[in-house]
Amino acid sequence: MPDVTCPQCWLWQPLGRSTSCRACGSPLITPLGARVDQAWNPVAATQMPAIADPSGGAAYPLPAGWAPAGFAGYPAAEETGGTDWVLWVRAAIALPSVLVGALLMLAGIFFPHVTYQQGTASGVVTHTVDLGPEIAVVVVVLLAVTALFAWLAKFVIFRVILLVLTLVSVVSALSQLADAVSAERVAYLLVLGWDILYGGLLGLSLVTPRRRYS
Repeated sequence: MPDVTCPQCWLWQPLGRSTSCRACGSPLITPLGARVDQAWNPVAATQMPAIADPSGGAAYPLPAGWAPAGFAGYPAAEETGGTDWVLWVRAAIALPSVLVGALLMLAGIFFPHVTYQQGTASGVVTHTVDLGPEIAVVVVVLLAVTALFAWLAKFVIFRVILLVLTLVSVVSALSQLADAVSAERVAYLLVLGWDILYGGLLGLSLVTPRRRYS
């Protein structure tokens, strides 16, 4: 399949069913400068200017799809197939932090103050603590660390470290599951299920080529 280019983006892309650029929508042109939609249109081809025969003969029309050469452009980004498992890993990193941050914000909204009593030599003293600023700082730090981890997830070595830590967590949960009581067992099963899911995503991101633009 021939390659065509966009006169606005100057990017190569394979000629498919569309005569417009996938990036900006401009009409595609051939490497010699002719518009693809006109080259496919017999009426437009007949309206193209004629050129003279160098040997002095009669002028003849340009063939459809031919025009003065222009800038060839650069290869266009072609999307490779497959699932972007790194994106799923980033989502798995962000999801727990976003949920915890949302719960903390709700706690700060509905329970902004905490009152407790402290016994002193002069008697019982009541203290009231405003949790709003502390919760806001914790949420900001939590989201900032999560964003850093999500960015670092694009590096293979970081995902390997996360996978090793996840495997350690799975082994620890399995070892404690047998001795746990019924209430603790439910919590261990939830943690174990999440670790297995998270570890599976990390493993797929390591063994499967990442979906990217080349």
